[in-house]
Amino acid sequence: MKTLFLSAAVAVAVAAASSPAGAGTISIGNSTAHDCYEAAIARSADRNSFYHCNLALDQEALSDRDRAATLVNRGALYLRGHNYYSAGRDFDAALRSDSNNAEAWLNLAIVNLQQGGSTEALPMIEKSFALNTDRQALAFYSRSIANERMGRVRAAYNDLQRAHELAPQWREPTEDLKRYQVNRRQ
Repeated sequence: MKTLFLSAAVAVAVAAASSPAGAGTISIGNSTAHDCYEAAIARSADRNSFYHCNLALDQEALSDRDRAATLVNRGALYLRGHNYYSAGRDFDAALRSDSNNAEAWLNLAIVNLQQGGSTEALPMIEKSFALNTDRQALAFYSRSIANERMGRVRAAYNDLQRAHELAPQWREPTEDLKRYQVNRRQ
C-alpha cells in the first residue's frame, strides 16, 4: 500500500495570516456602527474609521450582539495597524458581549499567531469553525500556520489545500502550497 508523506520545501513560515477576519455583523440603523463596519470591510484603518467605531461604542445604544460586532470591527482596524494589544483587548471585550461571535474568535487567534502563540491560537480557530465563521478560508489558512509551527506538516498542508479551494484567487495559500513537496513512499 502506498502512503503519502509531506515535507516542507523551506523553513516553517513565520508570517501569520495576512489579514484580519474583518467585520462581525452589520449594525442596521446605527450609522456610526455601520460606518465602523464599512471601514473594517474596506480595511481602512485611518483616524476617521476609529472615530466612527469609538463614537458608536461610546454613544450608541447597541445591543450586546451589535456591540460585539462593532468591537470586532474596531479590533480588525487595530489588527490591520499591527496594534496587537488593542486588537486583542477589543476581541476579548467582544467575546464578553457575545461569546458566540465567530469572527471575534478567529481574529483573537490571529492576534495570538502574530505574537507567536500557535498553541493558544488553535482552540480559538476551532471555536470559530464551530461557530461557522464567515471567513472559512482565512480560518483554514490560520490553522495551517499554527499546525506548521507545531510540526504538524501534513495537517498544515491539508489546511492550506482547503484554504486554496475555498479562495483560489487568494495569493498567500497558493504561494505557501508551493513550499510543499508531496512524495509517494513505496
